[in-house]
Amino acid sequence: MRTSYKIALASAGALALAACQRAETPAEEATEGSAPELALPVPINAAMVGIVDQSADYIWAVGNGDMPRDDHDWDLVRGAVYDMILGGQVIQIVGTGEYDAQWVANPDWQRLSHELTEIGEEALPLAEAKSEDVEAWRAIGDKLVDNCLQCHDMFKPEVPSQGILHESTERESLGVSIFD
Repeated sequence: MRTSYKIALASAGALALAACQRAETPAEEATEGSAPELALPVPINAAMVGIVDQSADYIWAVGNGDMPRDDHDWDLVRGAVYDMILGGQVIQIVGTGEYDAQWVANPDWQRLSHELTEIGEEALPLAEAKSEDVEAWRAIGDKLVDNCLQCHDMFKPEVPSQGILHESTERESLGVSIFD
């Protein structure tokens, strides 16, 4: 009986030690190793359309004199500016798209991505102040257009930026506010 007790105690001790070692391993790896490599669960193009393209419309609207009417509208503009800031960062992460790794590795892609974030950062004080300075908004919108065109010329020449009549362009051509 005493031998069984010793074996059971030794087994329990070994199991406890093994469990502790397994529990400590991930923590050790996290502090000693590098951060886990990030990857988007969608193609970069989807992030561009979902984040940057949709947000650009609000920045361009204000730059074209389509002013927010109330605090809710200004929240939409500020959210769009935050999306632009984040969008520039997000598109620096490889996604599931066919060319994503190639784009992210390209120094021009990195430069244009950083510039996109900087454009958003430049717009943030205007959005926070609820600025109705159309010229300041237009200057930011012009920088955004230039950034988009450069990127599309280099990386997606077959897909023009704003080269098709989509909802915002049609709305603008009819004189309908983005805030309606």
